Amino acid sequence: MGRHLVSTLFITFGCSWTAGVGSIWYDGMPLTTYELIVKDTSPDNIKQHTTNAYRHTLCKSLKMTNLNFAEGGSSNQRQWRYAEEYFGSAQFNKDKTEFDNIVVLHAITSTSRGEFWIRGQGEESSGEYVNKLFTNSQLEPDEHDKINKLFKRPAGPNRLWKTYIEESYDHNHSVDELATKMMFWNSYYKAHGIHNLWVDTFNHHEYAVDIPNLINKDSNQRDILSMLCFKNGMKQPDTKYHKSTWQIDSNRIPYLVERGILNPFSYHPTKEGHEQIAELLSPYIEKVLGDNA
Repeated sequence: MGRHLVSTLFITFGCSWTAGVGSIWYDGMPLTTYELIVKDTSPDNIKQHTTNAYRHTLCKSLKMTNLNFAEGGSSNQRQWRYAEEYFGSAQFNKDKTEFDNIVVLHAITSTSRGEFWIRGQGEESSGEYVNKLFTNSQLEPDEHDKINKLFKRPAGPNRLWKTYIEESYDHNHSVDELATKMMFWNSYYKAHGIHNLWVDTFNHHEYAVDIPNLINKDSNQRDILSMLCFKNGMKQPDTKYHKSTWQIDSNRIPYLVERGILNPFSYHPTKEGHEQIAELLSPYIEKVLGDNA
C-alpha cells in the first residue's frame, strides 16, 4: 500500500460491515458478552469498532481522513438519504475547500431492508425514520425477527412491513433501482470532481447496465463476502442471498467462521477479516489516488 502526501477525505457509506460492527470479537468471547458489546453505543465502544474497521485501516495506510456514514443494520435507502443530506449541506461545501481530494466508497448492502418515515402520534412527536431488516421468515411469528428484537429497533406498525413485503418489495426491481441511483451518483460525483467507487458487500447484484467505478465488476462473484472466500481458498462459494440478520443462509458464512474471518455469532468480519478486506480494496483506492496525483 502506497503513501500519498495530498490531503484526502475518504467518505464511506454502507452497513455494519463498513461501520465495523462486531470486529471487536475475540476467540472465546461468550455470546452474552458479545451482545452487550454490539449494543453498546458509547463513544469508547464505537471508537474500538472504528479502529478495527477496514475503512480505518485504509485511511491509516493511505493517509486519508475518514468521514463515515455507514452504520449497523442500515438499508441502502438510509445511505442514499445520508448522501443527499451531506452533499447538499454547508459541511460539504466546507470540506471540499479543506481537502485536495474527496474519494467516496458506497458499499451496497442487502435489498431486503428498507427505511420508512413513520409519522408521530400526538403533538409532541413529529415522526421519525425507521430502518427495518426483513428476515427470511418476516411474515411468521416474531421469534424469527431476533435481529430487530435484540437491538430494540422500532417495530413500527406491523401492517406496514407486512403490506410492503406482500405488495411492494421485489428484489429484481430493487436491483434496478440500485443501478439507477448508482448511475445518477456517478454523474453527480464526476460533475463535482469527486472520485467514487462502488462495491457489493455480501451479495453479487446483477445490474442491468454497466456501472462505471464498480469494484471487481468483471467477476461473477464480485461481492466482498465472496472475495474473502476466494482469498481464503474456497473453491465453490455459493450465490445464495445473504441478508446479514445473524443467520447462516449461505455456505460462505460457516467457511469463513471456521477460519476466523467472520465471528461465530452475528457473522460480521473479525479484526482479521477487516484487515483482509482492506487488502482487497486497497488497490482500487490507490488507483483512484494515483489517477488524481
